[in-house]
Amino acid sequence: MMKRVFAVICCALLIMTIAGCASKGTDPAPNGTGTASTGTIKIGFAMPVSDEINMNMRGSYETYAETLEGVQLIFTSAEGNAEQQTTDVENLISQNCDVIIIRPVDGQSIGTACDAVVGANIPLIIDEFIVDATNYTVRTVIDQADHGRVLGSYLQGLLDKGAIKEVKIGYIAGDSDPLMMSRRAGISETCASAVFVAGGVANNWSATEAQAIVENWISSGLINAMNVIACMDDALANAAITALGDDYPDIIVLGAGGTNVLAQQNIVSGRMKASTYQNNVIAAKNMLDVCFDLANGVEVKYDDPENRLLNLRSISLMTADTIE
Repeated sequence: MMKRVFAVICCALLIMTIAGCASKGTDPAPNGTGTASTGTIKIGFAMPVSDEINMNMRGSYETYAETLEGVQLIFTSAEGNAEQQTTDVENLISQNCDVIIIRPVDGQSIGTACDAVVGANIPLIIDEFIVDATNYTVRTVIDQADHGRVLGSYLQGLLDKGAIKEVKIGYIAGDSDPLMMSRRAGISETCASAVFVAGGVANNWSATEAQAIVENWISSGLINAMNVIACMDDALANAAITALGDDYPDIIVLGAGGTNVLAQQNIVSGRMKASTYQNNVIAAKNMLDVCFDLANGVEVKYDDPENRLLNLRSISLMTADTIE
C-alpha cells in the first residue's frame, strides 16, 4: 500500500514539474535536457565586451544565471589582443572552471588556448566563430537559414489570417555565397507557397545596387508581379524602401539582422514590416543549458556531429510590436 501511495506522489510531482516548465513559454535548449535548473558549476568566458553586441550578450548571461542556483560566471576580456586572450584562458583553467567558452579575437591563433583547455579535460565551447583549431568540444553557430525560416513563418501567418492572398517575392541578396543564400531558401521551408518572381545580387552588400535593382523592377513593370520584397540584410531593405518611395504601400518589405537603426525606425513607421535578430535572452539560456549538460556529462546532440556544431536557435522576429 505504501509503495502505491509513494508512486502516486511521485507522478503528481512529475506532472507539476512539467507543467511548471511549460508555463514559462521559453524556447528549449538545443539539447532539450533542461539540466541548467540544478547543480553547481563554474563557467569561464574569454570574450571581448567592448562593443555593444557582446556587452548585451554578457548582460543576458548574467541575467539568466541569476535565475539558477550554484552558478558562477567568470568573465575575461582581451578585446583585440590574441596573446592576452590565451593568457586569460590559462587563468580560467587555473580557476578550475567546469566549462570554458571562447569567443576568439583571432580564429587563426586560438589553437594554443584550445589545446590547453582540452588538455586540462575541461569542456570547451567556441562561440560563433570560424577557427583553424579543431580541438574543442562544441562550436556554436547561427544557421543562416533561420533568418529565412523566421520570415517565412511571418508570411505564412499573414496568409493564415487572410491579410494577404499570396506570397510573390522579389529577393535582394548581398552575397551569392551558398551559406548566405540559405537565408533565401529558409523562407520556403516555412512558407511553402512562396514564389520567387525576381531576384538580384547587390554585390558587396551595396545599398546603392539594391536601390538600383528595385528601380529596375519598377521601370520594367516587374514590380507589379510581387507583393513582397525580402532582403538579405536590413541595409538592403532600407535601400529598397527608398526606391519604392510612397508609390507602393502594399508591398511588404522584409529585412534581416535587426541591428540597423534606420531599419528599426522603418519598422516602427511601418515602411518595413519585419526583420530578424539574434535574441540574446534565448541564446544565453541555451548556451548555459549546454554548459550544464557538458559539466554533468550529458551527451551533446550536435546539429552537425562531424564538425561538432550546435545551433543555438536564437533568431527571432522583429516587428513594431517587439522593438523596445
